[in-house]
Formats: sequence, structure tokens, C-alpha cells
Amino acid sequence: MLARVVRDSESRPSESFLFATAVAGVGMLLRESEHKGKATYAALLEQARAAKGADRDGYRSEFMRLTEMLALLERQIAARQ
Repeated sequence: MLARVVRDSESRPSESFLFATAVAGVGMLLRESEHKGKATYAALLEQARAAKGADRDGYRSEFMRLTEMLALLERQIAARQ
């Protein structure tokens, strides 16, 4: 079976996909992954906010609150160095 790449210039990633990539990015920052690239808590938080979508149980809001605290902690640590 051969795999093919299908390109559709009209399609956009779903809110769920974009939110999930923000969650994965925060995980990479926490682990200090070599694959984190230039990701920052602030940029990932902005992405998560833009892709919040329906948050019936409040889990996405809670993730964003935790990410805000991580960004604040990161700034405080940087200021002490």
C-alpha cells in the first residue's frame, strides 16, 4: 500500500488539533526537549486561547491557567539570573 500526501489549500487545522499542539508544546518546554524549537509559553498560550473552542468541562481553561503560571514562573526565574 502506497501512502500519498493530499494537499488542500482551503483546509485549516481544527481547533482541537491546534489546541493539542499547544499542549504538546508545553510538554516539550517542561521536559526541556531538544525538539521544542523556538516555542515559548507565551506563544503556546496564545495558540491555545485562539483554539479554545467548546470547553464544556473547563479542562482547556484550566490548561491555559496552568500555562500562564508556568510563563510567570519562567519570567521570575529569568529575572533572578
